[in-house]
Amino acid sequence: MRSMSTRVLVLNCFVKGWNILKNLSDNGFDVCGADYRAGAPGLFSNCIKDKSYNLIYPNPKTDEDAFVKSVVDFIQEKNIDIVLPVNAAEMMALAKKKDIIEKHALFPFENYHKLLLFHDKKYFFELLGGNIDVAYLPRCWSIGDTTEPVQEVVAKAGLTGVSYSAMENYKTADHFINDHSGIVFPLIVKTRRSTSSVGVYRVHSVDELKTACAKLENEDIIVQENIVGRGTGISSIHWDKPNLLQHFGHKRVREFPISGGASTSREPWDIDNLRLTDQLSKLLQTLNWHGVVMFEFKEMVQQGKLPDYKFLEANPRFWGSVPLAMANGVHFPTLLCQAALNRDIPKTINSKNVRARILFSDTLSMVLNVFKGRNVGYNFRDYFNFRRLFLDDIDFSDFPATRKIIVQMLREFYSRIIKRK
Repeated sequence: MRSMSTRVLVLNCFVKGWNILKNLSDNGFDVCGADYRAGAPGLFSNCIKDKSYNLIYPNPKTDEDAFVKSVVDFIQEKNIDIVLPVNAAEMMALAKKKDIIEKHALFPFENYHKLLLFHDKKYFFELLGGNIDVAYLPRCWSIGDTTEPVQEVVAKAGLTGVSYSAMENYKTADHFINDHSGIVFPLIVKTRRSTSSVGVYRVHSVDELKTACAKLENEDIIVQENIVGRGTGISSIHWDKPNLLQHFGHKRVREFPISGGASTSREPWDIDNLRLTDQLSKLLQTLNWHGVVMFEFKEMVQQGKLPDYKFLEANPRFWGSVPLAMANGVHFPTLLCQAALNRDIPKTINSKNVRARILFSDTLSMVLNVFKGRNVGYNFRDYFNFRRLFLDDIDFSDFPATRKIIVQMLREFYSRIIKRK
């Protein structure tokens, strides 16, 4: 028998989605899982009471229409109360059909065009240019712009009157190079809607810049100054009725790939008295934002001075390090669902003392960092410090999902390390 509590469908049930499933279940929600991969670990979780309520949907990256239809049919048939996409592909596809989705279930994310202002890197920096202290902004340029101008997206988002600053755009990489003959390398070249470091290149010369742009088909490219520093993030949730504004800060310890990939080990960061946090609060209030978002920065430290921060991007969805926030008592998935249901929001206590890592990829990262001689002592001390440590990918109280993850990790390890020899 299914319980009569609120039913939440979590879309994309790998490690991040699995942790979100567990958080919602622990806080009294009746969860079911969905993924385009039948072997996604979260689909086997003990917290899903009835596995027949799980959904396998078409891959939204290859057949968006079929994906949306599959979700709409499912939530109508199974009486789902809340649809909670975890990754960008699912979220953006459903946001285009928000009016249809919300005939059957709550979709606690903004309209498509408001999400696009954060999801698209060009629009994001144009929005920041009109609302954030320019000291936080890196130098950015656009190449091969094929999309509508930011003012049209702002209007479609229902934000008439919100400020922005249009980015300098160049027709081709050659036009950019000719206009910036003295520019300092390295530079970062990426697609406007890249996620999880896919489609991101660090280039060290004019030839490498041209090659990277060619790989990205010379369209919708962002060129950004290379910011050297530690990766940091401020995660936020904002809602108006009920009134909700909560932030959580984290700093990266290691990444994989080590040249600049997704974070594998993170630690909490106290942002309560940070001027940057106030700026983000004002931005979310200006946009009348409803939902979650993670802002990513580089922290630059000079001896004897306070750290400087530069924006990198924003993710208007659940981010990879959300398990760290939950392990410290900031339950973003539960807060979002409670806000969408117009429930009273209990006071959140952020412990700020629990670290988190993805054991498999962080082990690879630590080994490679040590092998290359990068901060050997620091990496060893941190890796073998198990005090107040949360593992994103291991939970033996939920063994069916953990077993799936371990098997997939071993296969990945074999393909990356053993098979290459």
